[in-house]
Amino acid sequence: MPANTRLFPHHLLSKLRACAVPLFTFYILHFTFFGFLSAQDLHFSQFYNNPLNLNPALTGVFSGDQRFSGAYRSQWASVPIPYLTFSASYDQKFALPGMRNSRFGGGLLFNYDRAGDAGLNWMQLGLNLAYTQKLSDNIFLTAGAQAQAGQRAFDPQRLYFDEQYNGDIFDPGLPNFESFLQTAAGYVDYSAGINGLFQSSLTRTSVHVGAAYRHINQPEIRFYSNSGLSLAPLTSTYLIAAVQVGPAVDWTFASAAQFQGPYREFVSGTGVRYYLAQEPGRSLALGAGAAYRVGDAMIAHLELYVQNWRFGMSYDINTSPFRMATMRNGGPEITLQYIIHKVQAPEIFKACPIF
Repeated sequence: MPANTRLFPHHLLSKLRACAVPLFTFYILHFTFFGFLSAQDLHFSQFYNNPLNLNPALTGVFSGDQRFSGAYRSQWASVPIPYLTFSASYDQKFALPGMRNSRFGGGLLFNYDRAGDAGLNWMQLGLNLAYTQKLSDNIFLTAGAQAQAGQRAFDPQRLYFDEQYNGDIFDPGLPNFESFLQTAAGYVDYSAGINGLFQSSLTRTSVHVGAAYRHINQPEIRFYSNSGLSLAPLTSTYLIAAVQVGPAVDWTFASAAQFQGPYREFVSGTGVRYYLAQEPGRSLALGAGAAYRVGDAMIAHLELYVQNWRFGMSYDINTSPFRMATMRNGGPEITLQYIIHKVQAPEIFKACPIF
């Protein structure tokens, strides 16, 4: 199982209470009808700050022209072998001549994940492409796809075996008589998704609703020639909203679910964002909130917005039975985004007379 997969049995989902806010009625119904699917891929507590990992249809869907994103997650430092995950991505918008109500988005994604005594790691390099169609002044629909090359690998030199016990003591210098013909396995993977965006033209209010389907081709990872492990299809859904409730205050909400085989994950949270400055090019805002990953952890998060920079920090407080080993310490996660806004040339040029 991937290093930071922490997905949970279906019966735990029954503890969730339906949200009474009408805005989320569709989302709750979606879980009701599709909650019997199944996930075991990388995950992030700040999934809303990891758009290209969440859904290829979020490629190029942001306010700006170019976006750089990064995330670092560490788990369970109190146990002997901590788990870590790193992600970096870049995406941008581009339009072809004559495209007035639509645009393309393209991006690159890199993930690295490591866990366990053998340093079992997972590297992924993905290429994203998305197409956004403007349906009205406030509603946009995007479809996206991703092609990804990946590799799983481990280091057997970091493992110990019972043959290295000489009857009195453990001697790591003794041969282990184990033969590993292959310690790395590569594969090619495909994913697709769709995203709907409502963006108010009068306020800061915005709502994203989307779904992604990963491992369409169910690639097989083989460390042995006669057997392998197929990556089961993964379905993820989400709703991310920011609602302006005052001149300088936004209410935020984010919820996501992943289903894959017998594993599933459901995380939901809310928060507040307060703007200390709103002048274009000089904006400054602080955000704070909390979330819950069902059966696993409480999550506290802080965010800082400084002009084109977005910094997020969260911490998981473990609530699962594994808390006996972790002392309730889950792990920190740090995200960073930088968005470039280009100055747009005017559509009509007027020549000024020269005297």
